[in-house]
Amino acid sequence: MSKVIGIPELLRKADEIEQRYAELHRRYLELSKRVDELSTFREIGLAINSILDFDEVLETVIWKVTSLFESAAGVIYLLDSSSDRLVARIARHDNELRRADELENESVAIGEGPVGQALAERLGTIVEEPNGYSSLVEPLTAKHEGIGVIKVSRGDPQGPFDRNDSNLLSVISSQVAVAIHNAKLYSLATTDSLTNLYVRRYFDLRLREEFFAARRYKQPLSILMIDIDHFKSFNDRYGHQTGDSVLKEISRIITQNCRRSDVPCRYGGEEMAVILAATGLEGAVTVGQKIRQQISQREFSFNRVQGLKIAVSVGVASYRIGMRTPEELVESADAALYKAKRKGRNRVIQAEPE
Repeated sequence: MSKVIGIPELLRKADEIEQRYAELHRRYLELSKRVDELSTFREIGLAINSILDFDEVLETVIWKVTSLFESAAGVIYLLDSSSDRLVARIARHDNELRRADELENESVAIGEGPVGQALAERLGTIVEEPNGYSSLVEPLTAKHEGIGVIKVSRGDPQGPFDRNDSNLLSVISSQVAVAIHNAKLYSLATTDSLTNLYVRRYFDLRLREEFFAARRYKQPLSILMIDIDHFKSFNDRYGHQTGDSVLKEISRIITQNCRRSDVPCRYGGEEMAVILAATGLEGAVTVGQKIRQQISQREFSFNRVQGLKIAVSVGVASYRIGMRTPEELVESADAALYKAKRKGRNRVIQAEPE
């Protein structure tokens, strides 16, 4: 006869099964969290080795780190050596990213509050905020140099951070710092210090890449050549400092009218160039007109010089079948630019088909 199991025994076995299930579920959650951590390490590692665009590195890091910690918010502060303040460069709130120009110059002095203290003491901390949020604050150090601070925050239902979270962010922050440091060095090497546009050498390299890609895949490609009208006379009259201010402001307007895939460059002196990938002649002329109009309609004021009117001439050219080198495309845009100058300046001229 088979043995009859009593109700107490069945309840005991059911309790054992439930405990085993709970243990297995706990281990599953731990392994899942570990997989997420390793995935984040991998993503940040890829950023270190493959992403050199400074803004893209910041966006990748803040998104991945806040996602890992199930955080509602996060900020990366970078040290501004000219003011010795930590300036917010990228922030995430829920599913939105806010970049430096949207953060209203949010900054913290070294040693001020948990963020400033983290960099001053090179030590991370857990902060319980007055609004009920819990925050991890960790310094970013590369090559033994403090370059910034990362802060991530969360509230219910995830609950407060603990020491394990702090230790994990400490490990991640070393990778984050290297990624940001490398991107910053690359930016310094490829960006003009006055205008924040790309340098001529970078323009030449990128144009070569885009030109042969357009030729191979039969895709549109255009460039703008932009020159400030009467800039030499302007410099002679108002001085080089005011001239530099004009270059900065015009470069900012050019950048505002560019997509992320476009490449705005300082081609030389007062001449700028923009590579417009996947853009035909009509679209490029539209971009050129927007830039020209915004500059000509603006009144520029710098220090004691008020109400200045400035204009630019723009030459536009697009890749045509039969072009063999990037230099031909530049020559075509240059010819259009000089035609705009001869016709009276403050206008956009497109290259004539050959």
